[in-house]
Amino acid sequence: MQRKALPEPVVHRSLGLQALCQRLQGVETCSLLELGSVRGGNVDFWSRFSPSIYIADLRSILPLPASPSEDLEFVAPDWDSWLGLPDGRSYDVILAWDLLNYLELPAIKSLIGYLRPFCRPGALFFMLIFDQKEMPDKITVYHIADESHLRYEYTGPDMRACPRHQPRTLAGAMTPFRVADSFRLRNGVIEYLFELERGR
Repeated sequence: MQRKALPEPVVHRSLGLQALCQRLQGVETCSLLELGSVRGGNVDFWSRFSPSIYIADLRSILPLPASPSEDLEFVAPDWDSWLGLPDGRSYDVILAWDLLNYLELPAIKSLIGYLRPFCRPGALFFMLIFDQKEMPDKITVYHIADESHLRYEYTGPDMRACPRHQPRTLAGAMTPFRVADSFRLRNGVIEYLFELERGR
């Protein structure tokens, strides 16, 4: 059987990344939580904001198997064992990239519940949501080209059905974060920048 060739990396404009960088301008220091794969170029890019970067590789355990039946009670993943965020740390920015496409809405809600105590007031949450019938079967790696461009590096040729999380239901799962900015791109991706509501 002939193997499919990997799609070539492609650069797309990222209005969400641009909005995030604009919000960080003038900030003396910030603490970032990286939920995806870390690349040296990305670390170098964030260094301009004098960050503390903590890596919790959620990508290595996704995608989770889909629930076999809607009739079965949802069992929350053991985020503490998988991510193991250290007590006493808090973050200004969470980078989730496309990871939430590989979680069902109840799992997203439970993930946000786990992350909430580690977030500082006004914390920002950046993600990319696919809005097409299909999406890559394996999670994409994103390289920051500059403040408004991302290079998508595909890690496999196969595709899977896309959950197409809708804005209203996604926003419900993200509570107490609220949508600060959203951008629908020509490549079928919606970029979101969520912000933790003050006092929540």
